[in-house]
Amino acid sequence: MKGIKKKIAAVGIAGVTLVGVGTAYALWTADGTGWGSSKALTAQSVTVSATTPTADLYPGFTQGDVFFTLTNNNPYAITFTSMTAGTVTSSDEANCPASNVTVAGASGLSIAAPAGGPTAASIADVVSMASAAPDACQGVTFTIGLTLSGTQS
Repeated sequence: MKGIKKKIAAVGIAGVTLVGVGTAYALWTADGTGWGSSKALTAQSVTVSATTPTADLYPGFTQGDVFFTLTNNNPYAITFTSMTAGTVTSSDEANCPASNVTVAGASGLSIAAPAGGPTAASIADVVSMASAAPDACQGVTFTIGLTLSGTQS
């Protein structure tokens, strides 16, 4: 009987040990439910700054280019697809008024503004100089207001 008692005691101890391990496991396991959150950033406007242009205007010329720099402070790239021209100013308004230059809008563009910057850019063939522009317009710089439209790329 001693052997049977020892076997029963051993099985009993093993059973208690297993129950103990099972209880320990149950005590360390947990579940949770609830809500988390995330928030979309607010897009930053891209800064458009005039740069030193290539001198390509002369009286009657209709294919002048506009040059600028884009600074995109968003964490993603943007591709601009259209441009609307705004106010034009002259570096010598008294002798060569800004009215000697006109700027057409443009669509179908693909101007990349990668995250960060600055990035040099230009739009070709949108600036025209009047045929009657005076000699005083030689060397004058015209600053052109630009509104660019595009989307994240």
